Amino acid sequence: MTDVKAQSEDHAPDQPHPSTFSPATFALLIVLAIFGAIIGIQLILQLGVTPNTSIIGALVAMILARIPLTLFARYRSVHVQNLAQSNISAATFGAANSLLVPIGVPFLLDRGDLILPMLVGAALAMLLDAYLLYRMFDTKVFPASGTWPPGVAAAEAIKAGDQGGRQGLLLVAGLVIGMVGSWLKIPMSAFGKNVDRSSRQGRESPTTTI
Repeated sequence: MTDVKAQSEDHAPDQPHPSTFSPATFALLIVLAIFGAIIGIQLILQLGVTPNTSIIGALVAMILARIPLTLFARYRSVHVQNLAQSNISAATFGAANSLLVPIGVPFLLDRGDLILPMLVGAALAMLLDAYLLYRMFDTKVFPASGTWPPGVAAAEAIKAGDQGGRQGLLLVAGLVIGMVGSWLKIPMSAFGKNVDRSSRQGRESPTTTI
């Protein structure tokens, strides 16, 4: 999210920032929030982990933006795509970690009478945390220039989709390869880490001229 904010400076300064509550954008965010919550709850129950779904939100907005209809034209904005990736990620972690995990404690203790009060308290705490994070963003506590790997990944995906051309093709190719690897039960994240490590070593290694 932080890197998308920096990349938005490349756009026209007089371009208005899209409103979250505009009908088309709000409808997309609602659908993505429901979808992200379902993914988070299902995976934390089955695997005990919560996935980062921000890339999914960005890709959905990019795909919709390619539909030649006026209704979907607003999704070409990197700001809308940033809202989409932030929204689905927040819904995934909120539903799984902030709501489901707390109510699992009284369930395991066989205190069914405490599940509803725990859910209410967890929901209020989640809303308070969201407000505090919003107010503290771009401060010393949560600097906007900090290194946030999930945000960097989502920003690079949005940037590649916005630029199109070779970057867009690489994005699509990476998505296809990742889906095939996932279908074959291959841990594709390991390949990404090795490629990233190799590229860093290549940039850091000194070069000599003969």
